[in-house]
Amino acid sequence: MHPRKDNKFKTCIFYGILVLIVVFSIELLSHLTFFIIFGKRYSPENLRSYVVTKYDRTEQRANFLQKDIIHPYIGYVFDFEDEKKNFNSQGFDTDHPPVVKKEEGKLNIVVLGGSVAGGVAKSLEKTWGKTFQITPRLINLALPGFKQPQQLMALTYFLSLGAEYDLVINIDGFNDIVLPCVENYTAGVNPFFPHSWKLRITNNPAPQELALIGKVKYIQDIKHKRLAELAGSMFNISAAYGCIKMVQFIINNKELYDNTTALFALQKNSPKRFVESGPLEQFKNLTEMHAATAEIWFQCSLLINSLAKDKGFEYYHFLQPNQYVKGSKRLTPEENRIAYNKKHIYRQSVLIGYPMLIAKGRMLLQNHINFFDTTMIFANINETVYCDTCCHYNKRGKQIVTDYIIQEIKRHSKLDKLKLAACPP
Repeated sequence: MHPRKDNKFKTCIFYGILVLIVVFSIELLSHLTFFIIFGKRYSPENLRSYVVTKYDRTEQRANFLQKDIIHPYIGYVFDFEDEKKNFNSQGFDTDHPPVVKKEEGKLNIVVLGGSVAGGVAKSLEKTWGKTFQITPRLINLALPGFKQPQQLMALTYFLSLGAEYDLVINIDGFNDIVLPCVENYTAGVNPFFPHSWKLRITNNPAPQELALIGKVKYIQDIKHKRLAELAGSMFNISAAYGCIKMVQFIINNKELYDNTTALFALQKNSPKRFVESGPLEQFKNLTEMHAATAEIWFQCSLLINSLAKDKGFEYYHFLQPNQYVKGSKRLTPEENRIAYNKKHIYRQSVLIGYPMLIAKGRMLLQNHINFFDTTMIFANINETVYCDTCCHYNKRGKQIVTDYIIQEIKRHSKLDKLKLAACPP
């Protein structure tokens, strides 16, 4: 071989090896970075799972701009953009139609509440057979952002249409004490109206509102496009590629959170028609305001219990746990990183309002209601159960809550269907 060609070949080999070393080093550092930040080895599945379970919670707060539609009695429901699904589910995230009749050998269970209840509902349906041999028809009437009296209204609406239920399980408390203040009252809207009511029904938004709505929609579209790329790209096996995508998602969600928060804040000083604000009582302070919301929560549970006696179903009410309740859990390092924010806009309402809910819960017990305070259910759990800085649980957290609910129903239920179907210990 000619000396010059030989030297050129060696030079190419040398630079090629250098490039490989650099690429390998970047990839190795990316794997290490991902593990340090997220506590898991890198894989496309782990990254997508993390994005969906944690960062999609930010997007849920803005989903009413495109997915929710006004309902004349319940406040709002989903539009699945599928005529058959909309008809069968009546706008709820349920596989069974809400209007069902009692049947021998069938068990009609309704779950009420917000997004936490909706997540637990899916776990309940899967786990039920481990304790009871009878398979439930679980009707999920829980939707993100629901708060009393929406749970009561949804139940009453379908009962008025002829629905017959065996069990009604209400898992709530967080939305009921937080959202009335944070997203309604501070924006000059009746706290007992559905959350973000003005933005839902405004026919002619102000130019600033339109601009922010457009930004939120644009950011959501970008995020969905990047999620699709993550699922289908040939490069997603690379940790470096995954870390780049992760940074993009973090930026997307910060922009989404900032613009949605700005949209809510804009309502405070904007003029409102009566249909947008409703009758707005002025409270002396936040303590008085939260006391009023706790009273609404209490009265709605009493009314559901009255319906239970009249319509022949059993009622179980569970006050959901939350990480901001003092002494409720020793947070893991991962939870401190991903599920706790001392400056979170919801934290103050939890600190003020949850003690009021707990006290009202004791009054529910005095009224012979099957009420269960689960705020300390995670107190002795050393595992990670919270998956975001709001209120939601990971798979393990949902399972703990699910198991508790099923065991309490097993202990207290007087339904012959359950007694006959109970599996041997």
